[in-house]
Amino acid sequence: MNELIKITKNKNNEQVVSARELHKILGVKTRFAEWWIQNSRLLIEHEDFEGVVTTAPYNPKFPDKVQQLKDYAVTADNAKHLAMQSQTKKSREIRDYFIACEKELKLQQLPMTLDQQIAAIATGYGSVKQELVEVQDKVTDLTERFGLPATNAAILNNTRNIHIIRFLGGKDSKAYHELGRKVFSEFGRDFKDNFGVPRYDSIPLSQYDEAIAYTKSWQPSYNTMISIRNTNMQMEFD
Repeated sequence: MNELIKITKNKNNEQVVSARELHKILGVKTRFAEWWIQNSRLLIEHEDFEGVVTTAPYNPKFPDKVQQLKDYAVTADNAKHLAMQSQTKKSREIRDYFIACEKELKLQQLPMTLDQQIAAIATGYGSVKQELVEVQDKVTDLTERFGLPATNAAILNNTRNIHIIRFLGGKDSKAYHELGRKVFSEFGRDFKDNFGVPRYDSIPLSQYDEAIAYTKSWQPSYNTMISIRNTNMQMEFD
């Protein structure tokens, strides 16, 4: 269908046309302002039309000036009535054009049949699949850059605590109270050196399993082990 007049949509998603363009295409003999006053008396502003400002075509007599013109964005339904009221040779053609556009819009809004839905899915599957892959890549990248999710970080933290407390002889041991801070610090240094991170919970999610395994197999230094043993032995003799 050839476009007789440009149809756009307003903020309410309604089809609208320029009153000035309609006036021109209809071939009305009277001036636009006069024609509008005569034919828009029954129209309601902000419902049937909205006042807008347009610019006049370039005028070589005034190359440095831009002339602003008062225009109206009229809903297609009311533009159809304006066309018939104008009673020009183009009136019926414009009216029929608006009716055809309305029918086309309604067809576009009808729910698709099952076959149409399958065809649409098949057509868009490739692009949707690619978009999903891109989203997954972005999520992976963000996870890698921002460290462990809170749940994984909590599990790693708990694994570290259980493992180190066991080496110290439990929470009731003398070594736990006197050397606990030192042993935890030693683990932190070893862990950060091994994984090259500023904090033990800053490792990428891709290294989470490796971090758990490292934590479970970590041992304090020989000198620290001796200190733990001697400290706990003192408690036994006290």
